[in-house]
Order: sequence, then C-alpha cells, then structure tokens
Amino acid sequence: MKTSLFETFKLTNQLTGKAKRQRKIIKIIGTTNNSNQRTKVEISRKISVENKQSWKNSYSGVYNDIEKILLPQKIIEEGGRIPLKKGPRLLQKEGTGYYKLTKIGSLLLFCIEDNKMKIDFTEFTDQQDLGEKLNLLYAISPTLCFLLLEKYISTMCISEKNIIPITLESISKVEEFSLKCNLKFIKSILSYSRDNQRKILQILSYISSKH
Repeated sequence: MKTSLFETFKLTNQLTGKAKRQRKIIKIIGTTNNSNQRTKVEISRKISVENKQSWKNSYSGVYNDIEKILLPQKIIEEGGRIPLKKGPRLLQKEGTGYYKLTKIGSLLLFCIEDNKMKIDFTEFTDQQDLGEKLNLLYAISPTLCFLLLEKYISTMCISEKNIIPITLESISKVEEFSLKCNLKFIKSILSYSRDNQRKILQILSYISSKH
C-alpha cells in the first residue's frame, strides 16, 4: 500500500492536503449512490465546494490521486462508463468512467469514516474464526474495534504493506496500541455468555502477548 491517507506534517501532526484529498475521494466514491457523481469531474466539484475554489483547481490533484494511486493500488476500480453529451464523437461514444470501491477501499473507508461504516470482517480475512471474533468485538464495542483496526490499517499503510487479508499475526505487529477497557466495555462484555466472553478475551490476550 502506497497512499497518503495517513501522511501528516511533522511539526503539527495534522493531515497533509494530499491525505485529506485522498480521504475525500474515497469517502465520495464509497458513500455516493449516484454513479454520475462518482466521475473525476464530479468528485472535483464536490471537493472544490468544500474548499471554496473552482473545480478546475481541484481536478489535477483528483486526477493524479485516482490514476497514480487509487487505481494502481486497487483501492478503487472503474464501475462503468457514462456517455458524454459534448466533445469529440469518439469521446462521447466512449464516455467517462465512474468509480467504486474495491474490498481494500471498503476497509479504508471504515477507517476514514470513524466507525460509521458497518462491515463484515469475515470478508477481509482468510481466518474465518478471526473474522467472527472481530465481528463480535464490533458488536460489543464498536469504538474499541475501530481503534484497533484504525491503528492496524494506518500502520500497514505507512509501512507500505498489504492490509488484506487481516491475520492475527499482522494485527499483533501493531505497535504503541493500548487496549483501554473502560467501564462501559467491561459491562458490555459481562452481559454476554461465557463462550462469547472467551472468544473476545482470546483475541485481546493474543495481541497483548506480542508486546
């Protein structure tokens, strides 16, 4: 993975402009149902409205992110073509592409959207048991699950490693991650059966043992 999603300024630790733009592109593609709104031009228009500038000023950055980063890294893919009403006949016939998220893109969107996107973790790992445990963790404590996955995804992206498939081994390599079990989480886990408690404790104990 070679993206700028987690790129920050060293002095302020704030996301760079490129990181913010790539996040916006992924969010627009992943949360917009209308395919007409998921072309390079329309994505540029949406971003320009937020930045209060002409869409033409946003287009070059959007174009480069899509063509040089998001498509090659298989974060997005072309979902189809929309016919053009203006321009050369060949271009009108070929149309312009609109985009959709891949499985990798969906996992990144989960991270970007700060726990607003529900996903089935069994689709992102070859270890069926792990996927079920992550789903259970999400059901018990969405915030804790998000913090774990956000740290995992950011670590893998920064180190330019693949984020899929998720494995126990790859999650356990996440550094500087503290599982802070607050009172709400403790009460939640105690309300579940002993079998479900055991499953959650297994994955947390495994990660803890690696540090």
